[in-house]
Amino acid sequence: MLQLICKYVDNKIGISLEIGVTNKRQAILDLIQNSSQPLNPGQIFEDVKSKMNLTTVYRGLQYLEEEKYISSFVFYCENRGMERYYASKNLAHAHYMHCRKCHSFFPVSYCPLDNTFKQQKEINGFLVEEHTISFKGLCKSCR
Repeated sequence: MLQLICKYVDNKIGISLEIGVTNKRQAILDLIQNSSQPLNPGQIFEDVKSKMNLTTVYRGLQYLEEEKYISSFVFYCENRGMERYYASKNLAHAHYMHCRKCHSFFPVSYCPLDNTFKQQKEINGFLVEEHTISFKGLCKSCR
């Protein structure tokens, strides 16, 4: 459980309040950390809609990503279009397979580029800091 951080700053303009991980942000973070696959804002909202509105979900996701509690990636699906998905930073480096029929994500047990980047961090003068690989197809249940 993350600790609630409050810092009061007294200045000539007035008092500003910096709020850290609130109960609502913690609920979003817990949901993401306990999920076996990345979640989009709509999926998160479905689980927490009795506690907060969709705007609060988006603001919570923005805060949690800025503070590096979670990471995100943008994914294109022919049926759903472009969507952003969120995953826990506690997970090791991960890639996913996406089923185009049931829209589930399945983790890939290894990174196909591990050996490439262990040997060479720079490619054609470009320093690689991170990468994302997506696999699309049909899962075993949907074939």
